[in-house]
Amino acid sequence: VLRDPRRRRRYDAACSAPPPLGAVDPDADSPQPLACSRCGRVSAQPRYIIFRRVKSSLLSAQCIDIEGIFCRVCADRTAIMASTLTWLQGWWSPMGPVRSIAALYANLKGGDRPKGENFRVLLHQARAFLAYDEPEIAHALAGQGVEFAAGRADRARLAEVAAAAGTPTRRLRARWSPWGLALLVQGLPLAALAFALGLAASVVVLQGATDDVSAAITVQPARIGEVRYVAIELLKLRQRPGDEQPVIELLDRFTTVRVTDIAESGEWARIVTPSGLAGYVPSRYLYAGAGEAPRRRWCAGNRGAPPRTGDVLLRRTGGDHRLTVSNPGARDAVVRLKTNSGQTLLAFYVGAGETAQVGDIPDGNFRLVYASGGDFSRACGVFLDEMQAFGLPAQSFQPAGGGQELELALPAPGETFARASPLPVNEFLDN
Repeated sequence: VLRDPRRRRRYDAACSAPPPLGAVDPDADSPQPLACSRCGRVSAQPRYIIFRRVKSSLLSAQCIDIEGIFCRVCADRTAIMASTLTWLQGWWSPMGPVRSIAALYANLKGGDRPKGENFRVLLHQARAFLAYDEPEIAHALAGQGVEFAAGRADRARLAEVAAAAGTPTRRLRARWSPWGLALLVQGLPLAALAFALGLAASVVVLQGATDDVSAAITVQPARIGEVRYVAIELLKLRQRPGDEQPVIELLDRFTTVRVTDIAESGEWARIVTPSGLAGYVPSRYLYAGAGEAPRRRWCAGNRGAPPRTGDVLLRRTGGDHRLTVSNPGARDAVVRLKTNSGQTLLAFYVGAGETAQVGDIPDGNFRLVYASGGDFSRACGVFLDEMQAFGLPAQSFQPAGGGQELELALPAPGETFARASPLPVNEFLDN
């Protein structure tokens, strides 16, 4: 893949996270018609949809969101693709059947269509077609938006567009009937031989056309002064515009940056990172807004199976020593052993009111840190609910025959600040 430029571009595009609705602005003075995220054509009746795909390993099941603004044809194809891959890959873990059934049901009913996002999409598209002198389409879109309106104020905005469009001379054919090819294909029984053969055929036929909807989503050009966030897993910050320029730093996905300049070609943007570093990145990898909310949604959607006490979440080296940690508090915790430079060598989970025993700890002096909270995300290594991080006294493991065994109790409720010091979350993590 790395040697083939075409396949490498395709792989890199598939690693891009779906952007938020940054291109949607129903209050813009001159809104541009929205295009389908997958085929790139302007759709007269777009919808913002989230499809689900489940991929299992032996011990965990990962739920992957496939989201975007779709025309009806591409929505059907994407639903079939997501359900097909879930049938093939979603069942092979303890939580796989439960999550696969939930994902298949969501795709079968046409995906999740959040009301707020779809109201904005339809209002934006109605105003865009009104500006392009297509009053019949604008009037129809305003009518369709009523289904997603949250209250009187939303309905009033749609009524204003409908009134400006006037009385339509023809009716727009509704494209979003619940019946269609996608429902038929997804509803076939798994046990039947005909379904199994059709499933294999659909994977072959649809795979090339539906690799990932995120690659084709339109991104508005970056502007000087805007706040944006990194949309791919690792983005290279370079000294000057150009792929051959030296790399200053690697930026994580969802890192929030500020655009300070745009190169003449428009393909490169000069940015400033949260740490104050300045450099250039391809502007197509910067999505509008701050990264905190998209990061939280991604972490929630990829939380993985709930960990259990004693589960090792990260290990970079091993040794002969053992550590026993008890957690008398009412909140689960993750304990990390860090070197003096801040790198984590070991991270493990301790449930509320439970004790974990972990071995294979190397020689050395280590900082001990821990975080507590609820709703842990394995993908991000953080608690999604009220996470707090603390530092504990350092521990030393010296060479000894058979290894040492140390015991540690996390601070009980009410004595946290007497025995532990508060710690920024990014210091608890490696990056």
